[in-house]
Amino acid sequence: MNTAAPHQWLSLMGGSIGQGLPLATGAAVACPDLDWVKLAEGMGFAASKSTNGKEFREQFESAMKNRGPCLIEVEL
Repeated sequence: MNTAAPHQWLSLMGGSIGQGLPLATGAAVACPDLDWVKLAEGMGFAASKSTNGKEFREQFESAMKNRGPCLIEVEL
């Protein structure tokens, strides 16, 4: 996109495999103030944040009991 400010447009090329995760990681490193949980919830997805192994295990077990996508942000 020619009108986007630098570092504000991350696109996926058609037919690419595996580019989404590196782009998401780069965005998270470049803009650590982004609230991924709120972004996911705003799009209608279940989301939570875990700060230790116990929280992650509980959230993961809950996610596996439900159908559909779920974001678990891990912050250690």
